[in-house]
Amino acid sequence: MWEPIANLEETERQDKLSSAKQREAGCWEKFYAVIICAFVASTGLFHGYDNGVVNGVFTMVSFREMMGWPATESASVAFWEGLTVNGFNLGAAVAAVLAGHLLVDRHGRHPALLMGSLLFALGGGLQGSAQNRAMLIVGRVVAGIGVGITSSAGPAFISEVAPEKIRGMLVGIYQNNVCLAIVAAAVLNYAVHDTALGWRLSLGIQVAMGLLVVLGLFFVCETPRFLETAGRSSEALAVLTRLRAGDREAALQELKEVQVELESEREAGEATWSEVFTTPFFRHVVIIGCIIQFCQIMTGINAIVSFSGTLFKSLGLHGITFAIIPFVAFAAGNAVGSFVLVDRVGRRPLLLLGMVAMSAAMLVGGAVALLAQDPETGHIDKVSGYTIVSMIVMYMFSFGISWGYGAWLYISEIMPLRVRGKAVGLCTAMNWGPANILSAFVTPQMISSPLGPGGTLIFFGCVCFVVIPFVATCVPETKGKTLEEIVPLFRFSGWRGFRAFARANLR
Repeated sequence: MWEPIANLEETERQDKLSSAKQREAGCWEKFYAVIICAFVASTGLFHGYDNGVVNGVFTMVSFREMMGWPATESASVAFWEGLTVNGFNLGAAVAAVLAGHLLVDRHGRHPALLMGSLLFALGGGLQGSAQNRAMLIVGRVVAGIGVGITSSAGPAFISEVAPEKIRGMLVGIYQNNVCLAIVAAAVLNYAVHDTALGWRLSLGIQVAMGLLVVLGLFFVCETPRFLETAGRSSEALAVLTRLRAGDREAALQELKEVQVELESEREAGEATWSEVFTTPFFRHVVIIGCIIQFCQIMTGINAIVSFSGTLFKSLGLHGITFAIIPFVAFAAGNAVGSFVLVDRVGRRPLLLLGMVAMSAAMLVGGAVALLAQDPETGHIDKVSGYTIVSMIVMYMFSFGISWGYGAWLYISEIMPLRVRGKAVGLCTAMNWGPANILSAFVTPQMISSPLGPGGTLIFFGCVCFVVIPFVATCVPETKGKTLEEIVPLFRFSGWRGFRAFARANLR
């Protein structure tokens, strides 16, 4: 248990001295919270880089020779490509689910970030020095475990440390770093594509990324919320005072609010797994959340992030434009959506219109590829090539502006307090596990099959099209609503209740 609020109030006699110190605080102290949040958000680079780097590596001649893969795509190569990508997904899926309860909540956000960064560096080292397929895949799994841990601990750290007025922006930096790292991976892959050790450099640079974060974490504190949960109230107040630029009065008030919130959580208790699945209301929210996370991946984003290099190569498209522009569009869309539109337009319009645009882009791009591709060489003319790339750019921008951050934001807002831990864990597992793994295996198989690149794009365009009515009927708006206002939106029973729920969302 934490210290009573009354005990903390004894410290209020130091407020005047604290205010004087605050006025004298230097730039570092004034922006300490922002600086460390921005630094912790750099763990988002792990997620984006390791997820995106294999895209270009798969097309490097030196890498394919080392792995014993032929220059052309085949069913066997497609299988190993899927397995390589899924090593990362599997490690991340297991870690993301287990890390939240066993590591982040029990031992703290700081130790979790430290362990995740070390594992990411170790995984990068194994990949960069791989002598065979098995060593490469083991490295992918280890790096995935590291990313699974940091993807759980990083956003939690930022949300608990960031000043309330800029919390959304700082959390958004994490997701933007995911996008920027994908762009960085594409640029580096392009620069070293034709060198003998290019793939080892692209994969091995993860060691430096992980170790730099490890070193920086020695200057980062634990979150006040975790310290309070652990019963270390005096330490929590000291840390929070520093995070609020020495304003002890503001820190004390914020810590009181944290204590009230923790007390409410303790009184509410945590639902059992049985309640999650047998209570209709909890079940509805969890199912909708899991479908949203499944759709985020199965609408084609990882097919582009991990296999666009293979797809473009199959169409005979080469060059910096094809390698980088789609990912720049992704990063730009994510920044516009998370920083500008989501709190003005709302979650539902962005998720709905974003999916419409994604479906149109994939269907048009796939149709052009099917019609323009030479049946003998597999290549296409320049105009058709730029048309396909423009459609993929449209898809990536549309995804970034809507579903890239929107899916995670939405499930965090709709989950009731009693099932939040278990429900978010299930949704995260759906995203990292079935969705990512299925996408990673299906995509290279389709590209190397008679469907080809055009059929692959049309497949994902059709998936996007099917998701549109789901969003229209099952995703109510949450913008500007408290949890108490959101909860009743999902309370319905039976088929009649669902029809009323769907009709209400269509109005």
